[in-house]
Amino acid sequence: MEAKALTHFYTILASGAIRAVYQPIVSLENGSILAYEALSRITILQCVLNIEDLFHIAAHQHKLWEVEQLCRSKALKNARKNPSSTKLFINVDPNIIHDPHNFAGFTCEKLLQYRLCPDDIIFEITERSAIKDMGTFTAAITHYQRQNFKIAIDDFGSGYSGMNRVCTFSPNYIKIDMQLIRNVNTDAVKKSAVAAIVKFCKESGITTIAEGIETQAELKTLIELNVDFGQGYYLGKPNTNFQELSEEVRMFIESTSYAKNTIGILGEIGVLAKQKLCVCENDNIFEIYETMKKNHKITEVCILDSKQGVRGMLTRSFIFEQFSGQYGYNLSKRIKAKSLINNDFLAVDSNMSIEKVAELAMARELSKVYDAIVVTDENQYLGLVTIKDLLKTTINIQVNRAKCSNPLTGLPGNTEIQRLISTKLKSPQPFSLIYIDIDNFKPYNDAYGFTMGDQMIKTLGNILKGCIDQGEFVGHIGGDDFVIISNRYRSDGFCKEIIHAFTVQTKALYTAEDIENQYIISKNRNGFTDTFSLATISIAVVTNQNMPYSNLSELSKVIAHTKTLAKMERGNSIVVH
Repeated sequence: MEAKALTHFYTILASGAIRAVYQPIVSLENGSILAYEALSRITILQCVLNIEDLFHIAAHQHKLWEVEQLCRSKALKNARKNPSSTKLFINVDPNIIHDPHNFAGFTCEKLLQYRLCPDDIIFEITERSAIKDMGTFTAAITHYQRQNFKIAIDDFGSGYSGMNRVCTFSPNYIKIDMQLIRNVNTDAVKKSAVAAIVKFCKESGITTIAEGIETQAELKTLIELNVDFGQGYYLGKPNTNFQELSEEVRMFIESTSYAKNTIGILGEIGVLAKQKLCVCENDNIFEIYETMKKNHKITEVCILDSKQGVRGMLTRSFIFEQFSGQYGYNLSKRIKAKSLINNDFLAVDSNMSIEKVAELAMARELSKVYDAIVVTDENQYLGLVTIKDLLKTTINIQVNRAKCSNPLTGLPGNTEIQRLISTKLKSPQPFSLIYIDIDNFKPYNDAYGFTMGDQMIKTLGNILKGCIDQGEFVGHIGGDDFVIISNRYRSDGFCKEIIHAFTVQTKALYTAEDIENQYIISKNRNGFTDTFSLATISIAVVTNQNMPYSNLSELSKVIAHTKTLAKMERGNSIVVH
């Protein structure tokens, strides 16, 4: 070992030449920040060591605990400045965590000094060394989990972090190794590997975090693969300050996630949520038991904290099990709800699509499939949705949609269009309303007949279905009028694609003579023979990019004005408001 490296090592220990930096861990559902990972940086100028070298030497010099303690104290000291409701991921060597003397700095009492609580801390088990004593290590992990600390496995998919660790103890988070994330958007094998990890974690109740996200394309693929959270330079570099996510990246996550979650557009789960019996953490479960005995319709209760956040859920079968057996009644009579909190329940945001919730519900282990779903609004309890209500609503919506669909194109009609527009008005998310209708359609219909007229309408409907992206909606207002409802800001480029496709595909609907002349002969509105240009389309686009709309009446006026401007132009036209 080089003398200079050792000199720098002991200088760092003696002077405390370490500073903490923090990298955000971001929700791939809505762009909110779950936590920050505390990382360490050496502050000595021209130091020959990096942070990995520092820990490598520490292990050889039997100073591992001293280095861990230095890094941790720096991380915790500055963590008092982190935004409220965010958590802190702290890297821990697996052979340090089970030492009760050295690890005393992580006791609840010590955390109080930094105004933190166990719920705020996630121990991230690092890859620096193999676990020497798995039995002792597992016992220590269980001990800390019982104190409400959370556990994360780092670099899952490489080195020591294999299935054996996950199966030995139950981590709350798995961080997928960055080597699997790199170019996941183009590598089919990596994509399959990540998908398999996500499926395994969903079924096991483990939250996934993708490490090392460096490009928008990687981020998009990970959102589509249903990874829960992400971390990497594209989302935010490590910084001494607790940085927020950029608005551009947050909007990209929201729009991509929305597109993924709104396939079918059945609506948002919040509309199905019903207020049910809830209890506080300090309520006695005997009272819950007695209430359930009197009312057989109560199948579960949510446990709420002082801020109306959901701490857990107790099912009827679980409560009755506590009071069964020879001694169950006497043993359970004085137990508080908080001592029986079960975190293994499905909680979703009220904005999540019904389709997505159904997918998550069915992905649960068999014993949990029929448990009710907790719905929250800004992390506060909103209500419960039973599986029966979820299935019943899904079937009813599909039946009603079939009844309201346009018989010619099979596209949703005005009922569904109005419902979706109303939903958009309630949300701050980006949207575009794109109205399309055919110019000179009546003369064409009169000259060529209803059958050919219907064919032109169906052609336009098929073009629109082919042009939209996942998560966008196309509806048939009636006649030759259509609308696209998009979850992003659409402009000229998108509309020109529609016009080009319409121009090319409708040539087959004319005679060769009319194509050559570029006009048809038909009757005008007064019944006189006249010449008319070939059919074109007018497109009016209204977005909430520069002007938020609070009600349908206000939006309708803008739409009508924009459509009028588009129709005033000759030939194919696009007007964006």
